[in-house]
Amino acid sequence: MPIHNPGYRPWHGHTAPLATRWVVIAEVGIRRAWLSSWLRRMMFFAWLPACVMGFMVLLYEQTSANDPTAARTMLGMSRMLIESGSSASDSFADLETLIDRRSQSPERERHLFWSALLTTLFRRSQPFILIPMLGIIVPPLISQDFRSRAFLLYFSRPITRLQYILGKAACVMFFAATVTFGPAILLFITAVLLSPSLTVLGSTWDLSLRIVAASLSIIVPCTCLSLMLSSLASESRYASFSWFAIWIFGELAWTTASQAATVGNHVVISCLSLIRVFNDVTAWILDPQLVVNDIQTRLVLLASISAVSLAVLYRRVSAPLQV
Repeated sequence: MPIHNPGYRPWHGHTAPLATRWVVIAEVGIRRAWLSSWLRRMMFFAWLPACVMGFMVLLYEQTSANDPTAARTMLGMSRMLIESGSSASDSFADLETLIDRRSQSPERERHLFWSALLTTLFRRSQPFILIPMLGIIVPPLISQDFRSRAFLLYFSRPITRLQYILGKAACVMFFAATVTFGPAILLFITAVLLSPSLTVLGSTWDLSLRIVAASLSIIVPCTCLSLMLSSLASESRYASFSWFAIWIFGELAWTTASQAATVGNHVVISCLSLIRVFNDVTAWILDPQLVVNDIQTRLVLLASISAVSLAVLYRRVSAPLQV
């Protein structure tokens, strides 16, 4: 039958609102990424440290209920966890003074211990899961669309460039949140359930908001940077190499430069490694009394990375549509 015989027919099915059409792009990206067996293994190891730290909360609550002096020992453990992961010896305030100040109040001691566990979770286990996970998921998201000319299919429909970027970013943010926000909020809920009563929320409720802020400080820059790298390469392996090179060479540069660092320039040297920047920012968010020197420099760096990456990403997505 000739094509002109059927003619045009009205669509009587369900149509999605214009504001939610990016959800389809995000859903397809999430389903395709979930097919990777390596990704599922990484998700398991991302949630495992939160379960282990939940046991530490149980140990803390039981020992502090039977012996109040045992809380002092647990606080010493939390101090060691934070100090051993600091990027610079003079970046933090005197933790011993903070512990002495809080030791008179069990509620404040509990708040300090919980925040120390959350800080350790964000600084020690999650970056080493997040970096390879995004290195697997993100590089093909946009680079394959360039190579396969999928833009002709995307933008032949009523989808704007911002909706396309939002759909890709939602896919990345979903998986990034499952290894940052998810384990942290699970640890917080577990700590509340293992505490003597729900009244502990009166002194620890702010930690839930700090978890959201700390997660966003990691998710947003990582999402913008990884998508920009994916848009700059027509081959996903080039984007993957660039992603890992930023983290690896940045850490090597920090290691080399920190050996000759002085008190006045350790902030600039710390900014060479994104891992150190995220460590300091999340520690500052989770406990504001854990003072980080020159935190404004690190915040400006993360904001600049996000803004520049979004600008380059939007330009790259717009390039195939320009005649």
